[in-house]
Amino acid sequence: MSSQKPLILLLQGPVGPFFRTLSGTFEAEGFDVLKVNFNGGDWLFSHGPGTLNFCGSMDAWSDWLAAFIRSRRPEAIVLFGDSRPYHRQAIMVALRAGVPVSCFEEGYVRPNFITCEWDGNNALSPLRRPQPARSASSSLPVEPVRGNLFRAMTLFAVRYYLAKTAGAVFFRGNIHHRSRGILSETILWTRNFYRKIRHYPANNELMLNLIENLENQYFVVALQVHDDQQLLRHGRGWTMEKLITESIRSFRRYAAPAHHLVIKVHPMDRGHKSYRPFAMELARIAGCAERVHIVDDGSIGLLIRHSLGLVTVNSTSGLLALNHGKPVLSLGEAIYNKRDLVWGRHSGDLDDTAGMDDFWTYPVPPRRDAVKAFNARMHEESLVNGSFYLRNLIDATSKRVVQRIQRDLKVIPVDIPSPSSEPLAEKPTEIAGASPQREPFPPLSPDIPNGSP
Repeated sequence: MSSQKPLILLLQGPVGPFFRTLSGTFEAEGFDVLKVNFNGGDWLFSHGPGTLNFCGSMDAWSDWLAAFIRSRRPEAIVLFGDSRPYHRQAIMVALRAGVPVSCFEEGYVRPNFITCEWDGNNALSPLRRPQPARSASSSLPVEPVRGNLFRAMTLFAVRYYLAKTAGAVFFRGNIHHRSRGILSETILWTRNFYRKIRHYPANNELMLNLIENLENQYFVVALQVHDDQQLLRHGRGWTMEKLITESIRSFRRYAAPAHHLVIKVHPMDRGHKSYRPFAMELARIAGCAERVHIVDDGSIGLLIRHSLGLVTVNSTSGLLALNHGKPVLSLGEAIYNKRDLVWGRHSGDLDDTAGMDDFWTYPVPPRRDAVKAFNARMHEESLVNGSFYLRNLIDATSKRVVQRIQRDLKVIPVDIPSPSSEPLAEKPTEIAGASPQREPFPPLSPDIPNGSP
């Protein structure tokens, strides 16, 4: 009787073919792989043998996954985005069963790295926990990521969301982490491009003026995408409108008269929200319009480097500020909310704006040794050199990811219960492309079912 190969369960990945390549890399290393699709966009980039299409409620998904783990225990579950609805359920089910979950995100440090962490990202990152007792591995040379990441991701995203819309009839009732219609998205991204072109001269002139004439005389407020899951889930109730309003109010009352406030709009939110007129009208009412500036393009790293400090909810721009030695006020939960990194006694523990009022007059920079130690741990535990989207780097990135996961699986201390011989429950769960009758998912055998619609 032949023994089964160890299994890797892949859920939703980044837009594009990265998870398809990752599946092949795992198989080349001697693993069986099952990829679960939740919509037509997932199916577009991963279909055929080794895939399964899920269509059902969140409860049905949790029940199916729990039964699946009992029947055919995976070595690990791999997913992109720990806050997506199906992924949140999967993480809870897997951790109860003692199955480790590798969670991908866009890189905390870009463009040369992607994020690959166990059991959660950002506020749920292992970096928020005490330092594990493990010797650091030797640092590997970093391959520079050269290419237009935004364009590559956008091209994949267009195909993904078109397929998601076309496949809705097969994946009836499935939940998506963003409720954006394709027509409205097209209009809003057209507006994004229009605003980029329209405000380019003003943005460029402002950036030059800040760097050349106002160096170390301004604070930066870094906005985030308004419906980003990390903001919604770990932002302590802060919205971008609230951040703008409170920043201007507090700055007007407590900042030095010679200092300025620069509100940096996230370029991916430029077409979806009209922050520029909103912020300028609030500044006019507050009586400080000449000291408040809005910029929605250009390098935020360059902006931060010449500033007095950064205010944000939980943006990864906080890491840029720390590495430039700038004070950081984080109002939400972030991976860098640690003693000696973020500013003062208030950061990360705010129910009001008391910390913000003090920040303008007493911005204390992070300790350099603490930043250095945090960076070393982040690169060791959470970052993988490469890209999800640039075709010439996808294969090398997938190999590095598999090496990292294999390395970590050897040392993860999990209390794994004995696998149950109990078969999968016959719970009615719909498969895309199945007959009109509701059929149960089949139990997974060594011959992985073909999940093509």
